[in-house]
Order: sequence, then C-alpha cells, then structure tokens
Amino acid sequence: MPSPSTRSRLRCWVAGIATHDFSPAFSAKVRRTLYNPLGILLVAALASLLCGFFLHAQGFVLAGGIVAVVGLGVVWPWLSLRGLTGTLAFERTRVAEGEPVGVRLTLRNRLPWAAWGLAVRDGFGGDGGAPAAAVASAPGRRTAACRWSFTPTRRGVFPLAVPRIGTGFPFGLWETARRVAVEAPLIVWPKTFPVGPVPPVSGDRQVEGNVSRSKVGTTGDVLGVRPYRRGDSPRRIHWGQSAKHDRLVVCELQSNSRPVIQLVLDADPSVHAGADESGSREWAVRVVASLAEGWLGAGAQVGLAWAGFELPPASGVGQAHKILDALAALPDAVCGPLADVLACPVCRGFRDGLQVIVTTDRAHAHGACGACAAEDQRWVVLSAGGFADTVSIAPHACDHNPCAEPWLRIGSADEVPIRLRGGWREARHGS
Repeated sequence: MPSPSTRSRLRCWVAGIATHDFSPAFSAKVRRTLYNPLGILLVAALASLLCGFFLHAQGFVLAGGIVAVVGLGVVWPWLSLRGLTGTLAFERTRVAEGEPVGVRLTLRNRLPWAAWGLAVRDGFGGDGGAPAAAVASAPGRRTAACRWSFTPTRRGVFPLAVPRIGTGFPFGLWETARRVAVEAPLIVWPKTFPVGPVPPVSGDRQVEGNVSRSKVGTTGDVLGVRPYRRGDSPRRIHWGQSAKHDRLVVCELQSNSRPVIQLVLDADPSVHAGADESGSREWAVRVVASLAEGWLGAGAQVGLAWAGFELPPASGVGQAHKILDALAALPDAVCGPLADVLACPVCRGFRDGLQVIVTTDRAHAHGACGACAAEDQRWVVLSAGGFADTVSIAPHACDHNPCAEPWLRIGSADEVPIRLRGGWREARHGS
C-alpha cells in the first residue's frame, strides 16, 4: 500500500493534469463565446431543442421563446443605431496631463423611435473597456447634446482610436456600435515642472534685444573697467579713470546673448523601465518638456531631436508649442540606440551651443562612456530601477573606464521636481 507522501504526490499530479490548459487559444475562444449572456442563451436554446426532440414537444416552445429573446436582443440595438449620427468636440485643443477638459457630444436621430442605453467607447484610454460616457437616450427625430469632463492621465493625441457610440438595449446580449466623427483632436502635452536657470553655454549666438547675461561683449550694461587694448573703440574710453591712472582705461560691457540648446531624447524602449505613464520613458519625456518650456521662457533658443526626428533650435512661444506638440505625438514604437542618434549629422554637427541628453543609466553606462565629460554636453540620467514596476533593474556593466558622474541624476519620479528645480550648480547658487 502506498505511503501517505506518495498518495499526496499522486493527488497533486492528478490535480495538475486535470487543471492544466492544453490548448490556451481554444480555451480563450470558448470563454469569449460562452462566458456571456448571449452564449448562455444559445446553449439553453440548443438544450431545449434536444429536449424537444428526445423528451417532450414543450421543449420546442421553450426553444422558440429563447430564440425570440435572442433575436430581439440582437436586432433591436442594430435598428436603434441605423438613423443615429454623432459628432464629438473638445472644448480646448491643447491641455497638459492631469488637466480636465470638457467634451461635447452631439447626437442626431433621424428615426421616429428613440435610441436607449447609449455609451461612448474607445479613444479615451479607459481601463477594462469601461465607457468614457453614458447617454440615457437620443429622442426620435431630434438632436441631443451632452457634455462631460475628461482628464487625461498621459500625453498623446486624443482620441487614441476612433470613438464609437454603442448600445445593447434592451437585454444587453449584443452591443452594436457606430463611429463618431471628431471635429478636432485633443493634444495632451506632457506634464512640466519648474526648472533652474540655463547653464553656461560656450557657443552663444549674439542676438540683439535679449536679456543681458553676465558675459563680456560689446553691448549691454557696463560690467566694469579694464586697461585699453589695441582695437578697442574710442567711444568706450572712461576718461575719468584714464586721467586718474594716467593711462587709457575702457569700459567692459555685457553681452546680449541668447544661448542655443539642443535637447536629445533617448526614446528607445529597450533602455527604459516601467509601463504606461509611470515608466521611465514617460518621465524622460516630461523632463525634456520641462527643460524646453523653462529655458524657452528664459529667452534661450531650444531644439529637439530623437531617433528619426529633428526640430531646429528657435525661440518664443511658437517653438514651445512645436516641441510640446512633438512630444505629445511621440509614438511608442520609436527605437534606435542613443549612440546612433548622437552619431547622426544633426546631433554630431551641433556646435552652436549646449547639447543636453536625457537617457537612463542603462544607455549611459553601456554605450556613452566618457561622452558626458564633453564641455558642450550635459547628461540627464534617470535610474531605470527607480521607475520599474517590480524589482530594481541594474544597469549594464561598463566595459571601459568608469563613466563620469552625469550632470543631473534622477533616481525616481519623486525626485524629478526637486532635481529639475535645483539639481545643478547654477540652480543652487544662482547663475
């Protein structure tokens, strides 16, 4: 007789065989077909027919009643939507993540009967197939309008898919839907945070009419005085100081300069961690958006680049809108190693100012060793493990000398506002 331990192992083995799914694809199809009211009613109708054939004729009566219910539940929703057309409009064209926006839906029903139990689905990023909005009814031969508030949780161009208006009235056995026209899409910008001042840029362009910087030039306010050098304009001679020191002394002026910055985003999904709006990729997009918006507001010229995309440096509110629009429309499928992006002619040939690269410690430690020490580059490195959904992810081992500490390191989402506000020397002590 087998021992208790052997019987226990045998029971576990039999239970495992009995519960193992040998055909997951077929099982999924069966669940989709039968695990709903329509599937259950069809099985009941088939059972009633079998009872009518082999047991009693009353089974046919029951089968006929079930078929009538199924037919009404499938045909009536289809008929309700034949004369229904809908138009969806957003009350604003641009918002940021987390900002509510009003959505207006206009329904016109050309049929003499009302359409009941309507729901707007698809395009709003809802979880679990939940409707974005519900409409009680659309009266016959009338135009109805409804409004609700939508708060996007992540950047993008909404609706993400073609929205549909559907109904399963009266029994909810089968839902029929029609597409809804969209007047204009909603562009959702990444969330931004206040940033510190522009770091020193070695290759500033001289632009008239901009705010003066603490840098020697030929225009602007007086910084101080210095001895005369050959070639100085006689108009800049300070005659009082020259007479006092018995030699020519000239005024040193400020430089009205506009720093030029190129932001490079590492959008390759393979170097990022986490998913959806909480992942490191989305936070890297928010970091780039914050730097662009803050430094453009300070008068700098800012450009943007990632794999397969380039926006030349420019200034003003229009450039801020272009950058934020481009980041909002950044597709999830963008890929390409950071080394290839930096080696492209656009990035390699950027010599007008400062280049700021936003990436994670995976790419920084693996393929960019020593690059962060360049004078015209600043590296913003996000720790991928701090944005992962589960366990921390260690960066790739570096095959070369240890990588220099980046200009700005961000360990988690909670550190982003603090580090962007005062994470570098000029931000802590003033420019």
